[in-house]
Amino acid sequence: MYKPGRVFISIDMEGISGIVNWVEVDRNNSEYAFARKLMVGDLNAAVEGALEAGVKEIVVSDAHGGMRNMRPEDVHEAAYLVRGSPKPNGMMEGIDDSFDAALYVGYHSMKGTVNGILCHTISGSAVDGVSINGRETGEFGLNSALAGFYGVPSVFLAGDYAATKEAEAFVPGVTTAAVKWAVGRYSAKCLHPNESGKLITAKVKEALSKPFPEPRCVEEPVEVKLRFTSSTMCDIVSLIPSFKRVDGRTMRGEYVDYQTAINALRAGIYLGGAAERR
Repeated sequence: MYKPGRVFISIDMEGISGIVNWVEVDRNNSEYAFARKLMVGDLNAAVEGALEAGVKEIVVSDAHGGMRNMRPEDVHEAAYLVRGSPKPNGMMEGIDDSFDAALYVGYHSMKGTVNGILCHTISGSAVDGVSINGRETGEFGLNSALAGFYGVPSVFLAGDYAATKEAEAFVPGVTTAAVKWAVGRYSAKCLHPNESGKLITAKVKEALSKPFPEPRCVEEPVEVKLRFTSSTMCDIVSLIPSFKRVDGRTMRGEYVDYQTAINALRAGIYLGGAAERR
C-alpha cells in the first residue's frame, strides 16, 4: 500500500456538491453563503480521506475567484490553507516537487462542454478557449500539467460528471468522484451533500492507497494558444512581447518550459480581462 507523506489539494467552487448557478459562486450574492459551506464540506471530506490513507501533511489552495472563499476556522485543522489573490501560481499556488500527489476538488469542465455544469476555462468573461500544443485544455488539464512539471502525479478529482470524464481523458488512471450530473449548463441531478462527502472521502482514500498514474507532462517547448471572447483583449495582449496575434481573437506564444508557459497564459488573461473592463 502506498503511504504518501504530503498531498496538495486545489479546490474550485463550480464543481462542488449541489452548486448549479453563477449566483451561488458569487460573493456579492446572498446565495453565496450556503455555497461556501458546501465547498468546505467537500474539502473536509477530501482531507478526511487523505488522513485515512496515512497522509502526514496536506496543503490546500483555495482556487475560486478571489480565492478567499472558505473561512479558515471552517477548514479541517489538519490542513494548511493557501488563500488570497493574486497568487503566483493561481489555482495551484504552493505546488512544488516536495508533494507526493495532487488532488482536485470542486472542478468543472472546460468551456463549451456539453452538459458541463457552469463550464468555462479560467475566466468565463474573457476566455473562449485555451490550447496547449494543439490540444484544447481546461482547468484540470492546465493544472495537472503544472503538477506534472514538478513531477507530482494527479491522482484524484471530484466534480460534476463531465469534469470527471475530462480528467480521465487527460490522466488515464485518475480516480474520480462525480457528485452531480448535468441536465443543462445550469441544472443537475445532485447527490445529497452528506452522500457526496462519504463518496469523496472513500475515493480519496482509494486514490492514495494504490499505484499512482504517471505525472502529466507536456512536451517542451510549449505552444500556447489563447482565444479571447473579444478582439479588444487581443489589442492589449499584443503588447506582451512573447505573444503573437493569430487572428482577431487569438494569441499564440511558444515557451521553453511549462511553468513559463503558464505564467504567460495567466498574465495574458489578467491583462485581457482588464482591457475589456476599461
